[in-house]
Amino acid sequence: MSNVITSLWGRETRVIFRRELKSYFLSPIAYVFGGLFLTVLLFLSAKTSLVHGAPATMQPFFLYLPWLFLIFLPGLTMRLWAEERKLGTIELLLTFPVRTSQVVLGKFGAVVAYLGFILLLTLGLPLTLGAYGSIDWPPVLGQYVASLMFAGSFVAVGMFWSSMTRDQIVALLASIVSLSVLFLLGNPSVIEFFGSNLPLWCAGLLNGISPYKYFLSIARGVFDTRDFIYFTCFCGFFLYANVLVLKARRESKG
Repeated sequence: MSNVITSLWGRETRVIFRRELKSYFLSPIAYVFGGLFLTVLLFLSAKTSLVHGAPATMQPFFLYLPWLFLIFLPGLTMRLWAEERKLGTIELLLTFPVRTSQVVLGKFGAVVAYLGFILLLTLGLPLTLGAYGSIDWPPVLGQYVASLMFAGSFVAVGMFWSSMTRDQIVALLASIVSLSVLFLLGNPSVIEFFGSNLPLWCAGLLNGISPYKYFLSIARGVFDTRDFIYFTCFCGFFLYANVLVLKARRESKG
């Protein structure tokens, strides 16, 4: 297992990772995305949490965060492959002496690292709440970990759709629709509705494929290894599908 990880995250993957991550901090799009995302998230959270007499809690923050991921992340991922295909640079990228899986993993890691940096900038909110009240830090840090894994699952889906088309709008719409379905399937009220109209095993199966269900589990402070295994398998499935799409394209050009 360690040999597989070392092989995937080798020097070539790190080169792709650094190239992609550097591009985020050189692109105005990344700053616009980050600034707008942070403004909306912190405004909504502070409006609820930083009120006189309100309890010092991060619950509003982590309540709004998944919804904002659903709105913003498709716009971030739609360009990852679609723009490369439109500009013709994907052919050049795929001719590099690296495996397709390393290119995909490098791009995925760069997006997740960028989102991790964005989340890091929000730590001012719990620090402010802690100055005026009592913050239970272990659950809060667990919720941050859950948020990053949840974001990673959305990025993996968005990357897959971006690899399927050269049109960014098509990639955006496909991501929004598929992520919305996955998100809603993890909502307890939606599953309760399905439970009254479908067999229990079917409702449970639909609920079990939603990343939001496992985000809620970790966000409540319940650290179950099955949740971490789920996110690993979920991201791995869509990243592998991404690799298959790019390999098919590389072979068709070859």
